[in-house]
Amino acid sequence: MSRSGAGARLGLTAATLVVPVLVLGPVLLHRGYVLVGDMSFVPHQPWKPAWLGLDGSVPRAVPADAVVSVLGQVVPGDLLQKVVLLATLVAAGAGVLRLTSRIPDVATPARLGGAVLYVWNPYVYERLAIGHWGLLVGYAALPWVVGAALDVRRGGASAHARLFLLLLVAAAGSPTGGLVAGLAAVVVAAGRRRPWSGALVLGSVLVVNLPWLVPGALNQAPPGDASGVAAFAARVDTPFGVWGSLLTLGGIWKTAVVPSERGTGLLVLVALLVAVAALVRLAAGSRPGGDGEPVAARRLLLLAGLAFLLAVVPATGAGERLVSSLVESVPAAGIWRDSQKWLQPVALASALGFALLLDGAARRLRRAGLPAAGVGAVALLPLVLLPGLGWGLAGRLDPVTYPQEWETVRQVIESQPAAERRTAVLPWSAYQRLPWNDGRAALDPALRFFPGQVVVDEDLSISDAVTVRGADSSEAAIGRALREHRPLGPALAGAGVRYLLVERTAAGAADVPVPDGATLHAGPELLLVDVGGRAVPTRAPHATTIVAADALTAAGAIASTVIAIRRKPGGGSATMQAGAVSTTI
Repeated sequence: MSRSGAGARLGLTAATLVVPVLVLGPVLLHRGYVLVGDMSFVPHQPWKPAWLGLDGSVPRAVPADAVVSVLGQVVPGDLLQKVVLLATLVAAGAGVLRLTSRIPDVATPARLGGAVLYVWNPYVYERLAIGHWGLLVGYAALPWVVGAALDVRRGGASAHARLFLLLLVAAAGSPTGGLVAGLAAVVVAAGRRRPWSGALVLGSVLVVNLPWLVPGALNQAPPGDASGVAAFAARVDTPFGVWGSLLTLGGIWKTAVVPSERGTGLLVLVALLVAVAALVRLAAGSRPGGDGEPVAARRLLLLAGLAFLLAVVPATGAGERLVSSLVESVPAAGIWRDSQKWLQPVALASALGFALLLDGAARRLRRAGLPAAGVGAVALLPLVLLPGLGWGLAGRLDPVTYPQEWETVRQVIESQPAAERRTAVLPWSAYQRLPWNDGRAALDPALRFFPGQVVVDEDLSISDAVTVRGADSSEAAIGRALREHRPLGPALAGAGVRYLLVERTAAGAADVPVPDGATLHAGPELLLVDVGGRAVPTRAPHATTIVAADALTAAGAIASTVIAIRRKPGGGSATMQAGAVSTTI
């Protein structure tokens, strides 16, 4: 390797680390836990049947919770969280660098620009702010999945094995990640010459998603609340409407996590121009190659188009009615809600197009006899357009520590018989604002901190006027008793709850009615009461089938790992040509 080549590789390696470090900042520098939105890490997450959907609940974080629980037995939870977040962002940038390396003669600064755009954009900001770390795991895996799918088109068991493992990573992060990566694999790898290969890809997509698909289908959850479609639809957060918001990778439903830069017209205008130019440049490279075969860029654009439709449809009148009808009649259709999350392929297409755009600009400058060094500065344009993403979202991600009292209560609950560990938490809400967490709204960490089944309100209040009904109705009587100011004891007993935990410093805790019972712990932060009810833990009706599906996925992972290690890729990696961005089938 030449000295210049080694220097370029060293620079790219450093960049894949530096940019994520700039994003996370205080998360990496200080011990503690980032508790925002749905992101809830605890010191040692106990094992629960719920982590595999064996408790009959909706498998929202299956199998991510299982993975965290297992790893958390050997790695402290705060360190595990830091490793997961850093590795996710590093893998995202490295994946784009790897994918652009398949395009011959693309300059290093241009490749770096694509990687920076993929890591530093409103989608990443908003998903970090809302705590969707599992979704970002799939986002990071996506460029690697696309690359592996290109290799599958060249044939070879090793390519299929690598694709299976990468799909598994995406699906392990979240169901949405598994579906997006699966769609990408099918669209990119499909080919007429090897129909058996396409069938194998489809089979891989199915198998890696079994851990959440099977409990989701068998746990008999009622259809979702159709009001959630409008509540979680993409929102206008720029002067350019919902389409402009989505094209610039924003538009999340929760306005509280929208970066302030989205209200700055000039910054958003530049971002929109860059997004459109990048997609147009990628489209310009989608013409057929010399052999007339379909090309990779065309498939990437098709994938991005499908993703954009999934994101924008619920934000239209007719689309909202269509999706609402599906959600009311098909339980699994609820995954369409929070539609902005489907934009991952749009981000990838934009990143690749941005790299090609920068490379083209550098070539034109060199042909004109002008210095092309400025292209390297333009590669950092995403940082200028969204400075608020830096340093832990400007403080949004500052870590905190759990009060010692939480560990004390954990030990008290752990000392009780395992069959009796079913605890309801008040105030009656899945999300709490706790003073020691700087008052940030976060999924109640009690769900993962304490052993046994922890019962919270499944309904989600979007505003005073909008509440989206949760999927689980077994504990609805608790909420009704609180709203109607009826005695809470009978409602807790009817829900099979043995213990009541009151988070005393949470917003609204002063108005919480505490039924009679034996006080097991009373402190400034927490109150734990044995209400004397007979604990009735919920169980999945088809647990054996769920475990069998998990075993099949695990067997596929083991077999794919062995094949990927023992066999070398046949014929090298499929390449994309700079002019046509093509790959032969």
